[in-house]
Amino acid sequence: MRRFVKISLFVVFLAAVFGILLLAASVYTFHVLTDETLIAELSFDRTGDQQYVAHLRTGDLCEERTFALLGDQWRIDAQFLKWKYWASLLGLDSQYRLERIEGRYRAVGDQNTKPTRSYALGPKTALDISSASRLLGPLNFLTDATYGSSTYQDVDTTKTYLVYKSPTGIFTRTAAPADPSRSAQSLPIDVRAGCGGSPGLFERAATWADAAALAALGGGGARQPP
Repeated sequence: MRRFVKISLFVVFLAAVFGILLLAASVYTFHVLTDETLIAELSFDRTGDQQYVAHLRTGDLCEERTFALLGDQWRIDAQFLKWKYWASLLGLDSQYRLERIEGRYRAVGDQNTKPTRSYALGPKTALDISSASRLLGPLNFLTDATYGSSTYQDVDTTKTYLVYKSPTGIFTRTAAPADPSRSAQSLPIDVRAGCGGSPGLFERAATWADAAALAALGGGGARQPP
C-alpha cells in the first residue's frame, strides 16, 4: 500500500511538472514589453492587380518569411498579455506576440466581395494561456487582461515598413531614404538583437513538453520561428 501511495504521488508530481512546462511553452510564445522597440520589417513585390508578395522579418529580424497577400493594404495583428499584480511583483512583465498578417482592401465593398488571405504568425501550442485564462473565469489567477492591437498601411513596393511595439500597442513607420545632406546630423538608430541566440534549458524543456502534447493530440508539427 505504501509503495502504491509513493507511485501515485510521483505520478501526480510528474503531471504537475508537465502542466507547468505546457503553461511555460505558451508564455514563451509571447515577448516581453518594455520600451518602444522594432519588432517586424516588411517589404513588398507586386505580382498582379491587388496581389503582392510580402517579405516579413520578425523577432531578431534575421529570418525572412514570405506571404502572398490580396488587396490594397497590409495588416498585422498582435496580442498583448498583462499579468496580475502579484505576478508582476515576481518579475513577470507584460508581453506581446504577433498573431496574424493579412491583406486588406481600401474599399469596404471590395473587402466584402473580393477574396482575402490571412496567415497565422504565432506558433500553435497545446495549451494557450489566453484561452486558459478565459476558461478559468473568476478563478483566473494568471492574467489581468489580454487584448489585441493592429496596424495597417497602403502597400507601396518602394517602401520598407517598420512595425514597432510600445507598452500599449503596435504601430508602423516607413523607412526614410538616405539623405546625404543630413549625414553629419545625428539620426535615430534601431538596436537589433543579434542572430543565432539559443533558448535556455527551461525553455527547451517547455518546447519539448509542448511538442509531445501536440503529437499526442494529433496536432504535431514544427513550430514556426518567432
